[in-house]
Amino acid sequence: MTRESEVDDPDIIWIGGPAAAGKTTVSQLFAQKHGYFYYSVDAHAFDHEKRAAAAGIHVLGSGPGDFDRRPMIIEDIRSSAAGATAVVEGAFVTPAMAGVGENALWLMPSKEEQLARLEHRNPGGNHEGRVWGWGLVRSQLEGTGARVIVVDGQTVDQTVMAVEKLLEK
Repeated sequence: MTRESEVDDPDIIWIGGPAAAGKTTVSQLFAQKHGYFYYSVDAHAFDHEKRAAAAGIHVLGSGPGDFDRRPMIIEDIRSSAAGATAVVEGAFVTPAMAGVGENALWLMPSKEEQLARLEHRNPGGNHEGRVWGWGLVRSQLEGTGARVIVVDGQTVDQTVMAVEKLLEK
């Protein structure tokens, strides 16, 4: 089940999608262009694991875990962004965690595009675990009014412009 926008969230723009969708590059450029605070959930993954373990909701060293990172993300942003709009992105940003409101969007390649991008990043690598994330995100988006940008064949600049267009108020 996906969340609705939560009233207590600071001003956050959530950008999610599977591996190799362009989340990090697009989010960094978008945040820089508009003077927003950039937050990578992936870069904070180990810290989140340690905090979850300290709270007794995760066993440290047992993998990334399926605990709710959202409260930690919001706490981090409140302590670091000083009221600025934050762009939050990462593989852990799923529709179930971030919601599908007007402040969330999803960069989605086709499976073929994702595999091509993953192969470009790591020729001959095992990409099954990353492709699994495509199905997870896709299944959580089904039946919602989520904002999705299909990134197949787009340049980074085109994707940044598509993000800007979707987020126009």
